[in-house]
Amino acid sequence: MNPREDLLRRLLEALHDLPDDERLVPMSRAHQRHPSDTTSGDRTALADLFSDRVKHYGGQVYHLIEPDIPNMVCDILATHGVESVVAPQGLPEYWLSRWSSATGHRVIDDSPFLPQEELSGADAVVTTCAAAVADAGIIVLDGSAGQGRRAPTLAPECHVCVVRVEQIGATLPEVIDRLEHRRPITWFGGPAATADPRSEQADVLTAPRKLIVLIIDPAV
Repeated sequence: MNPREDLLRRLLEALHDLPDDERLVPMSRAHQRHPSDTTSGDRTALADLFSDRVKHYGGQVYHLIEPDIPNMVCDILATHGVESVVAPQGLPEYWLSRWSSATGHRVIDDSPFLPQEELSGADAVVTTCAAAVADAGIIVLDGSAGQGRRAPTLAPECHVCVVRVEQIGATLPEVIDRLEHRRPITWFGGPAATADPRSEQADVLTAPRKLIVLIIDPAV
């Protein structure tokens, strides 16, 4: 089973308990569970479950608070020998400030006009996310600020993704209800992305890939 088939299997398993009518008709707002309804204990449990699932599928996970992001990103990129990073539009600049201050390090600003050869040569990408699914260990991107276009999130060998505790939903149906479906949605989980030689994007995908997730806990 290749990584794509594995991810599809996990999506189908997560949808298994969702009735057919709810797959087609959105839940009324009165019945939707809002993230603010979740207690701190629930959020901690979901974060722990999500962390376990990501690790199970080969990803790395670190728990930290907001002020520690720049130091953690710098340490991770340095540990993996990263010299060039794609930064999606809207990513907080200070997250990469400590790492980029070192000689030889280069931040590549993502844009629709980014040359393919420059994208292919990047070592890593750092992004935020739209949501995450605890019981499947899946992360969702929708192209919002800090997430970027689909290609830059798949091309580099290393993906560092910042996930806030309040963005983690228990199940796939719950997370689907939170998403803006008019945006381009990308689902991924686990570190590998195997290129399909028949795909026109085969030259963009690399394998194996490293997925490193930073779970941001609320400051105490």
